[in-house]
Amino acid sequence: MASSIRRPVKLLYFASAKEFLGNLPSEDYALDEFIKTGADLIKAVKQRHADNTNFIAILDRSMIAINDEYVYELATVVLKGGEEVAIIPPISGG
Repeated sequence: MASSIRRPVKLLYFASAKEFLGNLPSEDYALDEFIKTGADLIKAVKQRHADNTNFIAILDRSMIAINDEYVYELATVVLKGGEEVAIIPPISGG
């Protein structure tokens, strides 16, 4: 019989995303019937931090990388467990 236990997905926060979460560098999310794709994961992150409007605003403008590759269509990425998902906010400078 196959195991139904799946490894968590690790979210990595950088720059302002990390700062708006009180310098939280990462969080683990368990995959379940509600979190199957990259888009589902981002929705869960928004729900977990719904009261943090600064973080949500940055998250909406951030690039997402899964296992070191940028992803542009999160709904097409099926998560299997064990992935590292990086939240990379916009960088400004001159």
